[in-house]
Amino acid sequence: MTGEEALRTVEGMRADGMKPGLDRMYCALDQMGHPERQLRVVHIAGTNGKGSTARMIQAAATACGYKTGLYASPSVTGLLDTITIDGLSIPPEAFAAWPQRLLGLDMGEAGALSEFELTTLAAIGWFAEQKVELCVFECGMGGRGDATNVWEGPLVTVLTPVALDHTAWLGETVEQIAENKCGILKRGAAVVTAPGQPPDALAVLWERAAALGLTVRQPQAASAPIAQEDWGHLAFSWAGRRYTLPLTGAFQRDNALTALEALDCLRNKGYLLPEDQVAAGLAEAAMPCRQEVLRRDPLVVIDGAHNPHGIAALAASLQRYGTDGPLTMVAGMLADKDTARCASILAPLCARIVCCTPDNPRALPAARLAEQMAPYCADVAAVDSPEEALRLARESVQGPLLVAGSFYLASWVRKRLLSV
Repeated sequence: MTGEEALRTVEGMRADGMKPGLDRMYCALDQMGHPERQLRVVHIAGTNGKGSTARMIQAAATACGYKTGLYASPSVTGLLDTITIDGLSIPPEAFAAWPQRLLGLDMGEAGALSEFELTTLAAIGWFAEQKVELCVFECGMGGRGDATNVWEGPLVTVLTPVALDHTAWLGETVEQIAENKCGILKRGAAVVTAPGQPPDALAVLWERAAALGLTVRQPQAASAPIAQEDWGHLAFSWAGRRYTLPLTGAFQRDNALTALEALDCLRNKGYLLPEDQVAAGLAEAAMPCRQEVLRRDPLVVIDGAHNPHGIAALAASLQRYGTDGPLTMVAGMLADKDTARCASILAPLCARIVCCTPDNPRALPAARLAEQMAPYCADVAAVDSPEEALRLARESVQGPLLVAGSFYLASWVRKRLLSV
């Protein structure tokens, strides 16, 4: 099987959807010889900020000389980019071996693997083969039944801010969702949570941690004043040291504090992580499709935020930094998100909106999204494809452009604009 064939095989499994539960993972890992037991892991759950926090930890540990693996989702710039070592994606020829190997396992009554389970197993197997010294695994959805939750003893567990998302799967309240995500906590692991963790989620975390005899570490944003900020740049001070990030938004300061706290826990586990190298690593922690600035004149920003919490962070940046002209937005969302609430937050900041249907079976039709945007913006159009939406958005106006609402849309536009 070639790399291209492997990608088509795995991507073809996407239509089968998500399959919570760990029976299939345990069945597969047993036949693989339990490679997960060879790995030293930082495990991250939460609703928002998981990807940024995970990449920051990887970038810092790599800068300190450790061979560091990262498994992150969803696929933002391509499926291979969800599995990286020291920031480099798994080579196509290395990935090609895994679908055939894993789909050939005898799954018995456990049932067929999902796409996410297969890529998770590929990451575990490849990291073990490559003898990585530290792994960072980001939960796909939830925590307790997430395919990544197979570690008997992770080094550090991290809970980023919890908000309402995937409510059909995880629960209808922040407390219920937090309870699910706290399922990654294990005895003996250090526990870190974000500065901006909502009180309801924090209460659940404290209770769960106490039951396991664990102490929760939470850095405080008040002790890390922001010194400079703009599109694509953020500088703050913490513990007497200045840190810079090539990222947008004050919330990235909070993600960085969470990462720094997790790195300090790793120091207590024996990792040598000098502060100068950590700061150098954070300065290189790029985040595709997270308020990413693709161009500056005119401004072009793409963001994959897809729930009200993430959309509110994007809106805060738009209001804080401005756009130097009336803003046009290309918008597309999935139907299982709180699209109406997201529209009410973001649409009032736009002079013009072109809605489209992302390339995903769960996509919300463009016409329905336009109906939700229309009460807040006088100029709203709907077209079927992201390609047509981008063309329409740029044909008569060359001012600032925002692409938002889904990682599937943001990823497609990013590839298109970077290839021009």
